Amino acid sequence: MHSQIVQKWLAALFMTLISVSALAQHSETGFLVIAPDRGFMGNQEIRDIHASFDEHYSTSLSFVTPEETDRFLKEGIEALEKEGVNELVVLPLFVSDAHPLYKLASERLSGQNLTELPVQFAETMSQSYLAAEILVDRVLELSQNSKEESLVLVATGASNQEEKEAIKADVKRVLNMNHGFFDFDEEAVVVFGDTGGRSENAQKELEKNLASINEKGFTPVVIPFDFTQKLDDMMAFSSRIRPTVHKNGALYNGRDITPHENVELWLAKQANSYLPVNKENLGVIFMPHGSDYNWNRTMMDAIDELRDDYMIEHAFSMGDADLIEKATRKLEKRGATAITVLRIFSLESSFKSSTEFTLGLRESMGHGGMMMHGMGMPKRVVSSSEFYTTGGLEDSPLFAEALLDRAIGLSDNPEKETVILVGHGTRTEEGNARWLKNLESITAHMEKTAKEKGYNFRDFKFENWREDWPDIRDKHIANVRKMVTEAQKDGGTAIVVPARTTQGGHAQRWLGDLEFKHNGEGFAPHPLFVEWVEGLIQESLDHFNNGEKVSEGATTLRSTSESSHHDH
Repeated sequence: MHSQIVQKWLAALFMTLISVSALAQHSETGFLVIAPDRGFMGNQEIRDIHASFDEHYSTSLSFVTPEETDRFLKEGIEALEKEGVNELVVLPLFVSDAHPLYKLASERLSGQNLTELPVQFAETMSQSYLAAEILVDRVLELSQNSKEESLVLVATGASNQEEKEAIKADVKRVLNMNHGFFDFDEEAVVVFGDTGGRSENAQKELEKNLASINEKGFTPVVIPFDFTQKLDDMMAFSSRIRPTVHKNGALYNGRDITPHENVELWLAKQANSYLPVNKENLGVIFMPHGSDYNWNRTMMDAIDELRDDYMIEHAFSMGDADLIEKATRKLEKRGATAITVLRIFSLESSFKSSTEFTLGLRESMGHGGMMMHGMGMPKRVVSSSEFYTTGGLEDSPLFAEALLDRAIGLSDNPEKETVILVGHGTRTEEGNARWLKNLESITAHMEKTAKEKGYNFRDFKFENWREDWPDIRDKHIANVRKMVTEAQKDGGTAIVVPARTTQGGHAQRWLGDLEFKHNGEGFAPHPLFVEWVEGLIQESLDHFNNGEKVSEGATTLRSTSESSHHDH
């Protein structure tokens, strides 16, 4: 998305996404887009963006001015009321909710003077990773070697010191979403007042920042990151600060937030988050670990019966961002406006934070993140679709009952048979202990259910191979071998069942010289696996439709177990 070709592709993609989102349009919801008055050129950029949005949503556009805000808001509201909407969602084209014009519009719309319709407010753009992606593009247009540069972002609009600090904090939030993408020596934010480039104090602050960067031997990179004033090219905020910027040898092109494709995508994404999600517009990305063709085909076939009811695409991987993006594009072409990524792993924490970051559901990777793998930051999927991700077998009763079926299928004489569950495990002791706790719960459920069905197995045991780590796996292999040997006492037999999403494990590799029963079958394919997957899909539908906006904010910090296992 950093070249003209890709920009054109994104623009075309946006039209496709907006077209399919029309299928989910809820005629009773109207979207009032509000934007600060920027002068003719800046306002025209907003009108052009809104025109595309207007083709597929019930929407109107109101510019917020210091003098006649009520008049222009009322015009926008009346246009929507004529369309028969019974609720309003305000989509604010503002970087920060501390902007005085945003606060003015919010105050007026929160009362009952302009409309009796219920009014909801979407978040401003500083809350969205799409704004961070705009910043990435603006940086790439200018930066030559970030290690030898310092970044200065310039915002506008503050009418007092409190607003200045709040706007600065919101812009820094966007900066922090890109932590790890660049290696600037320093990053700073300068906020101009509501007089724009004529603010003498802000001009001095900007010049002081640039001079300090030069004194340290670095090159300033200056980006006006806001919906800045643009009467025309000459009478624009970016033109007013240009002399100061150029005097200090900064890299600068004067381009602010608009025009950019992500602003259009942001409007659609915000709107989609307030519209209902059902089977017709829900996309499902099925993401197990992945292996060879036979393994992958087994997993694909395991959910075949769900394909008539749901739009499903695959991204077999450990959260690979490119594969998730490709699956997303396929689903959007099929009509999806809300997409859930199902992580088919043993633990809920597996690849959770990296997947959330890729989907824009997490502002940062938390401590370490993908940098721990030496892979750099994962990319984010730029999209108007709403995202969600869920998964992890943990100690699901459905998982336990399917594994019991595997054991029963191998059983000849339960009273003399010991069922041994063997999982993958993790490198960390903390993660492995959690895994073993799940296996303990699973075997307890298996034993209880087996007795209810009339199968009185001699015993149930469990262990992890911890197979990917040669320096720690030997003692665990020895533990499993001991379990198998002990099961043979008094004419007994061991039934070894892999506690995995599907066929696999290393029983033949490490137990091949012992007597035991084993066919390598795990959870899938099995009717209970289908039930479990459909439960995740229903959870996703409930999440999208629970009356709360899907958050793009940071979730819990990254689990220490995520980077230390590849469970499947």
